[in-house]
Amino acid sequence: MKKSCGIKLMIVSLSLILSFCLTLFVNFKVNAEKTDEIEHIEDGDLYVSNDYFRQSSTIYNPHLASLSMVFANSTGPAGSPSSKEDTNWFLNQSSRLKEFLEKIHFTDFDCNEDYKSITTFDTIGIGAAKKEIDDFTVIAIAPRSSGYYNEWANNMWLGDGTNSDYMHEGWYNAANKGISFLNSYVSNHVNTTKIKVWVTGFSRGGATANLIAGLLDNKIKKNEKIFTKNVTLAHDDLYAYTFEAPQGANVNSKTVEAPKSNLYNNIWNIINPNDLVPKVAMSQYGFTRFGTDKYITNNFYDPSNYESNRKTYNMLLKSITTEELNPDVFFMYGLPIDFLVKGLADKIMNNDFTVLQPDRTKSNYDANIAEMLLLEELTSHLGNRKDYTNKYQTGLKDLLLLIMDYNYKFNSSNIGSNIFGAIESFIVGGIFYGITGRSKYIEWAFKVFDNTMSNDTIKAGVKLAIPLLAPLVSTYWNKPNELISIAKYIKDVFANHNTEVTLAHVRAQDSYYIDAYNKDKTDAYKIKLVSFLENADYGRMTFVGLNDAKLYVGKDKKVDIEGYVMGKSDIITCQSGYAAGYYSYSTEERMEIFFPLNTNYKISMKDYSKKPYHTFEYNAYHQYFSVGANGETKKELDKFHDWTCFNSKRYERNITVA
Repeated sequence: MKKSCGIKLMIVSLSLILSFCLTLFVNFKVNAEKTDEIEHIEDGDLYVSNDYFRQSSTIYNPHLASLSMVFANSTGPAGSPSSKEDTNWFLNQSSRLKEFLEKIHFTDFDCNEDYKSITTFDTIGIGAAKKEIDDFTVIAIAPRSSGYYNEWANNMWLGDGTNSDYMHEGWYNAANKGISFLNSYVSNHVNTTKIKVWVTGFSRGGATANLIAGLLDNKIKKNEKIFTKNVTLAHDDLYAYTFEAPQGANVNSKTVEAPKSNLYNNIWNIINPNDLVPKVAMSQYGFTRFGTDKYITNNFYDPSNYESNRKTYNMLLKSITTEELNPDVFFMYGLPIDFLVKGLADKIMNNDFTVLQPDRTKSNYDANIAEMLLLEELTSHLGNRKDYTNKYQTGLKDLLLLIMDYNYKFNSSNIGSNIFGAIESFIVGGIFYGITGRSKYIEWAFKVFDNTMSNDTIKAGVKLAIPLLAPLVSTYWNKPNELISIAKYIKDVFANHNTEVTLAHVRAQDSYYIDAYNKDKTDAYKIKLVSFLENADYGRMTFVGLNDAKLYVGKDKKVDIEGYVMGKSDIITCQSGYAAGYYSYSTEERMEIFFPLNTNYKISMKDYSKKPYHTFEYNAYHQYFSVGANGETKKELDKFHDWTCFNSKRYERNITVA
């Protein structure tokens, strides 16, 4: 009996020991599979790890963001085609993308036919590759993010919403092509039943990637069949990172959840507030992005951290490019009124812009504010979305196709900068065309844009351009200095849309790059991480008929605009993080103040009227530039109207802007 008990005890003990050893072995094996060393690939300065795809996509990963930006940048083909007959260049458009994906150990690269052929109005190049990790396959997929050529005109194709559930029709169609290609890739190349998808894009490619991810999120939630093959894709396994993406989602859509719903908490959009491109399509038409927008720090939104952030960014930019880039350079300029009378046409047509003078009535304006005001004004002259679609969309598309089809040596990565830089010439030409009825002024504008254009191309362009000039000229007439200033600094403004600039900003959020830079440096030379902004909303006050305003936080005066009975008011004080604009007209004054949110303000105001009597008004808004509250572009917080006879009394109001 005792012997039997001893044997049983020994068997139990051995079982426990074996079980313990087996547990250690299994745990060791699992841990070995679940944890990878960070691989630094010197060619491209890349940090790669399988662990990026083991954590939930709903957690923002700054390391995956850095890698995603290089991924997006790799989708653009090298160089430019010599002509539309340069079929070899078009055939090899995806070669840089294939090389990048192979470098980070993805295999079985494939791309759609649009990536191998001459671009047209409705093409979209898409490429993908795979990597098997543990029991799942990661599919890296991205739309072409530069080198669009004729495809670039598709950006203007908003549509009236009937064919795209109110989303941007051009990018909506491109996104559906991307989902179709993803299905094809899975059918042809995937052997596991569980997949994860990593999608990225920059600019137009970013807008397309954003819609791909948003549409996939909705399909996953509704249990719609996405793939022909029997595979599973979970919400937390869809990783989406976009960069400087325009707005393609829309708050009026009916078939998908609201763009800022928590459903899209796996979509991350990195945005530079000073970049014009992410502000279109216009929020006034309900456009926005799916997912979470994370904003690069600037001096208006985050003055206390701005200098530290830019030190880090500048040091990292030098390791990426030697090109001279100055994206933060911006100042307001304008044309003095007497110049409009004294030979404007002769000077402008001889490229003489020396007459421009600083506009000191707009203090602390940055490119972000000037762009926002300009787009707001332009949209008011275009009308609603249906007006734009019916009156301007086709002509604008055809004009851009004419230009791109003619000029293949044109560097499409700079197309936005070049086209916007020419807008001022078209506006000047349009003003004189309106006065004289002579089309030579529009022909001159085309020659400024490209002096190698043939006469036949210019004549065809003039026919397309004339109907489009009215809203541009009206915008210029009401916001001349905003447009002039953006045109003057056009290269610097569009440097905010430069891929190297964006990559440096993204790496400035990534501890791997900051630690590598700081290694072996003294404290005096070390850089530090400054987090992205979570939104780029701001407060805005407008004053009509008033030309004296003082904005306080407690007893601290933040903005001081001093008015006079005669002559222009002066902006005496305007601290960092605040901006003030003053507009002087012959019969009234108009002012605007831009300021941070979540603050208790006291506003003190008074008018100094030139007229015997008039009414005046004040409005305070919460202006939604980023997330938008259910699609609102602004929310009124406070207002009043009053009537005055000569000089009014001083008004004081307290307002909390939250």
